[in-house]
Amino acid sequence: MAFKINKKDSILILTVNLKEEPFFYLIEALGEVFSPKSLDIELKRYDLELSFSYNPERKQFHAGTLIDKLKKIYPLREGLILAILDVDLYTESLNFIFGEARLQERIALISITRLRQEFYGLAKDDKIFYQRVLKEAVHELGHLFGLSHCANPKCVMHFSNSLLDTDIKDYKFCPLCKKNLF
Repeated sequence: MAFKINKKDSILILTVNLKEEPFFYLIEALGEVFSPKSLDIELKRYDLELSFSYNPERKQFHAGTLIDKLKKIYPLREGLILAILDVDLYTESLNFIFGEARLQERIALISITRLRQEFYGLAKDDKIFYQRVLKEAVHELGHLFGLSHCANPKCVMHFSNSLLDTDIKDYKFCPLCKKNLF
């Protein structure tokens, strides 16, 4: 069951170890997606040594371990936390993930690694990259507001098993998911 968004909700976006990426556009874009409610959205850079979550056999970082660390750094608070990292993430049940959310802790994270065209040997395309980041950010925040995956392939809450799934869906909620939020 989704939680209705209310005025006291806030979103803290943590860009973890990211020095170059300009994610300020997310503040305005997320404000638009989550309107008509007015959320307080803050962007903050954070440095964190990540080797504790690295699995050398997989050459990936364990998402759950990262969330556990973040919840110790930022204990349960009124608002939501969305961490953005540039490492390849996995969970035990999947080869890779674009992101993960924990509703109880109100913390989510997304990885930008596999959202880049260059990861697949293609030419850099900032427009596509920023759209993908926005979609994954909205998706994980949707989970933090209690939404589950949606069967509508155009809805931002549709599960992305591949980058094609991410590219097909919109960055906004379908009418049913939006109704559950607002």
